Amino acid sequence: MQASIILEYMKKKLLISLSVALLLLGAGYLLVMFLDKPMAPIANISSDKVMLPDTSNNQPAQPIQTIQSSQSATTASAVEIKNTIQLDVPFIVQAPFGNWSNPVFQNGCEEASIAMAMNWIRGIDDVSQFSARKQILDIVDFEDANFGYNADTDVFDVAKIFQRYFQYQSVEVKESIVVDDIKQALRNGQLVMVPAFGQALGNPNYTAPGPIEHMLVVIGYDPATREFITNDPGTRKGDGYRYDENVFFNAIWAYPSGSASVAVPTGKLKKAMVVVQK
Repeated sequence: MQASIILEYMKKKLLISLSVALLLLGAGYLLVMFLDKPMAPIANISSDKVMLPDTSNNQPAQPIQTIQSSQSATTASAVEIKNTIQLDVPFIVQAPFGNWSNPVFQNGCEEASIAMAMNWIRGIDDVSQFSARKQILDIVDFEDANFGYNADTDVFDVAKIFQRYFQYQSVEVKESIVVDDIKQALRNGQLVMVPAFGQALGNPNYTAPGPIEHMLVVIGYDPATREFITNDPGTRKGDGYRYDENVFFNAIWAYPSGSASVAVPTGKLKKAMVVVQK
């Protein structure tokens, strides 16, 4: 009889403990959602950018190294890659908790790409959702304070963030690039970040029709399939996402900072990339 009473008491105690644990987990999730910075909604949520004025006349802490490619876009590949290259870069989606309706995260491709690069530099293999969210928001705060905006950060603004906020100088901007420039950087063990016309990438995981301005990280290349391997922050399925090299290169677009329009680009797209040395 006494054993039965004790057993019943233990069952009730276990049930209460489980209920409290579930309540705490629910409260923690709601707290994270509540802490997301509220911003006014934007008109076109299919775009990866917000329409903001151009206030990008900030000067870097030291001159950003800029290199012009000497090759033409039609030059035959001279960079030989025999085996697949894939750098070990932790993946971060730009909306860590899936709250894509918040413009900060909807426009967070550059911040997420920078965060991935810095975690790679620091030798961090895995980044939690909470840590990813904080890193993105910290970069956004820096952009707002120093640039006056946090969307449409071009390759030069991205380099400034590395140099000014992270005090990391081993970054260069390369303009007028061709496919071989990306391959050579990867052969050198360097990380590549590219701006792109997101809709031209044709990623089926994007919300249709896809972002206009978008940035992603190139972590490797597969010579057998002629695909670039990327960490694409624009989708939760972007870890190691592969793009055909021609589709990928044609989509690269050096969009401007703080652009006043999110119109679809026309004509020949200017090519550029940010190269990060570990």
